[in-house]
Amino acid sequence: MLFNVVYGMLSLITWSAFAFKLRDLARDWRNKELQRLCLAIAMFAAPFGFAAPPVYVRVDALIGTPNISSLIIYTTVEVCLTSFLALLVSWSSAQSKVRLRHRLILGYAIATVTTNWVLFFLGDATDRSHALDFDVHYAKTAYIWEFLLVHQTLYAVSMIGLIRLCWRYSKIVVQPWLRRGLRIVTVGAVAGLGYCLPKVISLIWDKLGISPLGFVNSVVAPMFASVSAALFAIGFTMPAWGVGLGRAMAWMSDYRTFHRRYPLWQGITRAFPEVVLVAPPASRRELARDLRFFLGRQVIEILDGEMRLRSHHDPEISRMTREVAANQNITSDESDAVVEAAQIAAALQARSTGHEASGGHGTDFDDAANGDLSKEGARLTRVADAFSTSPVIPAVLERLQSAKTDA
Repeated sequence: MLFNVVYGMLSLITWSAFAFKLRDLARDWRNKELQRLCLAIAMFAAPFGFAAPPVYVRVDALIGTPNISSLIIYTTVEVCLTSFLALLVSWSSAQSKVRLRHRLILGYAIATVTTNWVLFFLGDATDRSHALDFDVHYAKTAYIWEFLLVHQTLYAVSMIGLIRLCWRYSKIVVQPWLRRGLRIVTVGAVAGLGYCLPKVISLIWDKLGISPLGFVNSVVAPMFASVSAALFAIGFTMPAWGVGLGRAMAWMSDYRTFHRRYPLWQGITRAFPEVVLVAPPASRRELARDLRFFLGRQVIEILDGEMRLRSHHDPEISRMTREVAANQNITSDESDAVVEAAQIAAALQARSTGHEASGGHGTDFDDAANGDLSKEGARLTRVADAFSTSPVIPAVLERLQSAKTDA
């Protein structure tokens, strides 16, 4: 039951990855790298369908040869791994060396597959289907031992090659999602070693005696292969879907930023409605449709209103705000934004009550943004957060009110 669930989930993941990349191949069907990637993913997805015990037994019965499913599974894995290696060679090698290395990989794959087909039919592995313990049951069978060793050798060589190529290439690529994908594939290849190395050790041990790694061989090692397959499916497709995910995450961040700055924008535009040149979005749909435009207008309109208030900024308010912030254990980085928010809140309060804030000596604000709207936007987001949520602001306004009452 466990293997049915695990293999079913991995089959779904890997075939979904194949469908995702097949869409890209349909747009650029002559792209050899996409062809190799689609072939590799399809070949890696196929074994999980065949390896599920009910499917394994039915395929054997349909073809009429017990354990023929194991031969199919091993062949598809060998094609898959050599396709992955060929793809990585294309990405990470100098063009003058790519053709030679591709020929070496192709030759090794053809030799391995051919050898294993011959060894399988020379050996006697047809007593009955062994979906879960093929490696253990036939570990000492003539020709099948060699069949298994040849396969596991290719698997180990492929994993070592993928680790070396992916890790080296991930250090030099510029695209962040490609870099992340390559590192995930590297982890997947390390997990792949957790599959093949115990099997190689167990095979050699069985040649000398009775290996104690039967459980590891038939249960633990396939789990490592399953983890490896999932990571390969994720890592090799990440450069494609990661870009879309990054855009979606950036959009969601911008959407939250608009609403975080909205109370500050609202307070300023109520005092200075003339700074609003474009009406705010009337609905969430309108905001979603033109989010970047409304974010930009929001920053500009807040800055316009802030400039109108700066002549009323009072250094005494800055001193008072920093004092209150220190009493509430607010860090120096946070206190800069709190001071700006307190100056704006005090100026707006004074304007709404008909009193101008005293001082008129300008501001001690840090204008490091120097006209850069993205930096200004980040600064205003921090100020807006303090304006809306900091307990320092009402405390400062209360002190100012008390001072006016006493006067």
